[in-house]
This record gives sequence, structure tokens and C-alpha cells, in this order.
Amino acid sequence: MHLLFISSNRIGDSLINLQVLNKYIRKNKKNIEITLVSGELPLPLYDDYTMITKRIILKKEKYNIHWWKLFRKLSSQKFDEVIDFRSSLISYFLNTKKRNIFKMKKKQNIYSQIHQKFETDLKKDFKILNDRVRRIFPSSNYVCLAPFANWAPKEWATENFIKVSQYLLDKGIKKIYILGSAEESNRYKLFQSTLGDKVVNRCGKQHILNDYGLLQKSRLFIGNDSSMMHMAALANTPTIGLFGPTNDKIYFPEIFDHCNLVRSKETFEDLVKKTENFTLNNCLMGDVAYNQVIEKIDKILNAQNF
Repeated sequence: MHLLFISSNRIGDSLINLQVLNKYIRKNKKNIEITLVSGELPLPLYDDYTMITKRIILKKEKYNIHWWKLFRKLSSQKFDEVIDFRSSLISYFLNTKKRNIFKMKKKQNIYSQIHQKFETDLKKDFKILNDRVRRIFPSSNYVCLAPFANWAPKEWATENFIKVSQYLLDKGIKKIYILGSAEESNRYKLFQSTLGDKVVNRCGKQHILNDYGLLQKSRLFIGNDSSMMHMAALANTPTIGLFGPTNDKIYFPEIFDHCNLVRSKETFEDLVKKTENFTLNNCLMGDVAYNQVIEKIDKILNAQNF
């Protein structure tokens, strides 16, 4: 089977889409050849997918020229099926036996939408294929945090994450790993100055699949609505996702029992109104309750008999 898989431009969305790619690999086993179209940032997610024989980076250009260039690359090929998470027009013109073009419904949870449309398996398909070496860690008595985000209004204050880190260390957790992008690495200094060698900077320091391996053995994960939250969910890590001016009804991984939601007291709709001023660069997560996060932590650790 030759599958064309057109995924997202963003890491978080690509992680959610992976359930479908995993299903097709599982169903076809070794009899599958995959051509992948992906944004540049998510591309490393697929590095351990040996059945992907061709990888095409799709970069946005003016006047949608990038779609025309992509069509020229693909038009001479024959596919057994096209799966398109970009809802692009070119998928209707490619030479394929079957088309599966995903169009998102704006009021339904994205995990559930894809799960239901493609009939994925909740236990078998929600994961990232990664090499065994990436999952080797000497100890599992650690916690992962993702305190940063690509948009200031949806970041819980760094001081709160530091306070939570100290609480975890006082409980007996040995290490706190801070996850994020290379651009966010310089923001790690506040954690180090407060907590010393009990925290480890992983922001852009490792391959993203190594971070996934780290998450797979972490006692729990705490983070804002971000790609790392979605990765923790796929890693089957007990996850605490913090939401404010982003829509948890759509993007929180509620499909998993191991994921826990903590959101601001204000509704998503009320907070979004405050972001209509595009110069806004202030945190809108101020009323996400510290005590509610601690309650979730205690529940998770108690269930682990920690």
C-alpha cells in the first residue's frame, strides 16, 4: 500500500493526527510505503518511522504557491490512499484510489473527532513510534514540566511552576525536567537560580523523541496548553493540562483517563474577548488555582503509592 499522509504545520496538531498514521501502519504491517507531507517543525516526530520513504516539507508561501509546488511533486505518482489533514484542494486532483480529507468541526474535541472518523484504537494507536534506546533512563522518580508557551496569555506564571516544583521536591521527587523549545531555554535560569541542580534544562537540548522517551517514564507532567502537553498525553503520562484563553473543550486530551484538566475560573469565551487587543502580552492564567493543581498532583502520586 502506498499512502500519502498530509499532516499539520504545527507540532501539537501533528501529534493528534499521529493516531491515524499509526493505525494504517498497524493494519498494513510491513506492506506499507508512506509519503509524508509535513511542516518543518513537526518533521522530527517521524524520524523513527522507517516505513516513511519520502518526506516533503511544506513551507507556506505567498498566494498559496506552496500548494502548486506540492502538486507538481505529487501529480506523477499513484497512491492507494490520500489522508489529508490540511483539507487541501490538491487532494481532489491527485491520482489515488481513495481520499480521506479531514475537515475539523469547530465545536467538538479534536481528539475525539479524528478518533471517530478514522476508527482508531484508543490503546494501540495513540503513541509515537520511537527507538528503544530513546526510552532508557536510570530512574523514574522524576517529574516533567512545560512552563512555557508560544503565547504569553496562556502561560501560567513561572513563579507558580517554581512553587509547584518545590512542593514536588519536598514530597520526595528527585528531579524536575523542564521541557520546551531551544528559544525558551534562556527562560530556564529562574528555575536554576531557585532550585539549583534539582532541576534539569531540557529546552531544545535533546531530540524531541528523546523527550518523548523521558515522558514515558515520568511520574507526571504539568504544563500549559502546548505541544508538550499533547506529547505527554500520547506518552501515557499522568498529565495535568492548564487552560485559560484556549478552548479546552476542543484541545484538551479528554479522551484519556490519565489526563487532568485545570482551567481558569473565567470562561474561555470571556478570556478570548480580552485577547482581541492584539498587542496584549499579559498572562491571562492568573486565576488558575495553585491549590487545585496540588490536589491533582496528590491524587496522581497517591494512586502510584508514592
